[in-house]
Amino acid sequence: MAPFISLILFAIAAFQSVCVIAEDQTDCNPTNSTSCDPDAALGTEHTWWFNSTLDSELWDMQTGTLDYTSEGANFEIKKENGSTLLVSNFYIFFGVMEAHVKMAKGAGIISSVILQSDDLDEIDWEWVGYNTSAVQSDFFGKGNTTTSDRGGIHAVSNADTEFHNYTSYWDKDRLEWWIDGNLVRIVNYSEPLTVYGKNYPQTPCRVKVSNWPVGIKGQSIGNIEWGGGYVDWDDLPFIMTVQRIRVQDFHSGKEYEYTDKTGSYNSIKVIEGNSTAKAEINKKPKKTLSQKWDDLSAGAHIGVYCGAAAAGVIIFAVFGWWCRRQRQKGRLQRALDNGQNSAELKEMDLGKQWRSSQWGQKGSYQPVP
Repeated sequence: MAPFISLILFAIAAFQSVCVIAEDQTDCNPTNSTSCDPDAALGTEHTWWFNSTLDSELWDMQTGTLDYTSEGANFEIKKENGSTLLVSNFYIFFGVMEAHVKMAKGAGIISSVILQSDDLDEIDWEWVGYNTSAVQSDFFGKGNTTTSDRGGIHAVSNADTEFHNYTSYWDKDRLEWWIDGNLVRIVNYSEPLTVYGKNYPQTPCRVKVSNWPVGIKGQSIGNIEWGGGYVDWDDLPFIMTVQRIRVQDFHSGKEYEYTDKTGSYNSIKVIEGNSTAKAEINKKPKKTLSQKWDDLSAGAHIGVYCGAAAAGVIIFAVFGWWCRRQRQKGRLQRALDNGQNSAELKEMDLGKQWRSSQWGQKGSYQPVP
């Protein structure tokens, strides 16, 4: 009974609030300007595993840092009022986003994986840190936060300690939210909840992944209640972990261009060509030394071996000469220390004297006429 009551309280808090939307996180809103640059398309499908450094050509860590582990990347709040925000440098124009996530636990802490467009269309997965048995689905059209009836609440067991698959399917006709392969929600383009398409997300979106505090001073009462109260900073750190994200773009062009200010999917022009994101994904990785060696011909291999052998002979000869010199110096020094007579020392140092004479100087000897 307790989990059910918790879920109900979570739903009440969520629907009482208006979810925070990052209205200032768009460089140029195409519904307000005709001079916005086209959006760089993904134009393909790809899965990113978060156990190694992400390609900075494709992803931009705008706030905080990622801590990579064998499990995945930790989006970690390490200090008071800290946050993390990872943003893709590519956009999709309808498609699929699949995220394998462990939420961050803690009252007032929000974990999120969303799709968001330049004109603030948005499709959300959000986890409220005080409830580890549920996830919230939500959407926005053109940043419209005047109503708070768009959210959905879905039960998920152990959301903070187990990875679950949270997938958003998005096309021009419907939105779907899936958890671990099970369909949990559908929103159609034309229905009262979307104001019959007016508030339906329908413009190119990029991926945003974040772990951030809503339970802080300066937030609205509704948002603080939605987050479960103020953050207890004595509980630092707050960690959200992402194992992998798969993104599929339903178009295969190079860029997406807004042709007017309507924000309608009909106004989006798909610019044909190969996307820079697709080229970056498909580029050949730099070869290791072993791979470069394997690429050499048999003749080149023989040349390298011969050169290495010759170098080894030279090094060995120089080392042998140096050892002989050191032994001679050592014998001479021991003789001096033992008080041997000058005749013995002269005999021991004969080789040294010869090398310093004209006989020992190559090319300096001139025969007596």
